[in-house]
Amino acid sequence: MLKLLETLKDSAESTFDSAALRVENVHRLIGGYVGDRARRVRGQAKPEASQTTDHGRASIYDVIRGVNREIGEFGTDLFEIIDDARARREADKPSASKRSDRES
Repeated sequence: MLKLLETLKDSAESTFDSAALRVENVHRLIGGYVGDRARRVRGQAKPEASQTTDHGRASIYDVIRGVNREIGEFGTDLFEIIDDARARREADKPSASKRSDRES
């Protein structure tokens, strides 16, 4: 029972760590895009001749793709966490059956 609780705790901790990382990355993507646009509106960032058509700068679609990638990576992280927890539980099963054999 203690091993199960430890596995659950480790899984929850890994899930929250992954979620925090992904939220931070999304925040940076959106913040960078908005900050760039705000600087251009205020006239602080003058586009170069080669960038007048948004080439070389992140478009909103690039930001959306980045957010989508982060969501996908979080899903991948969750699957890995679940697989790791499953593997730990499987590894603990033989030791539990050996204990029950000794107790008999």
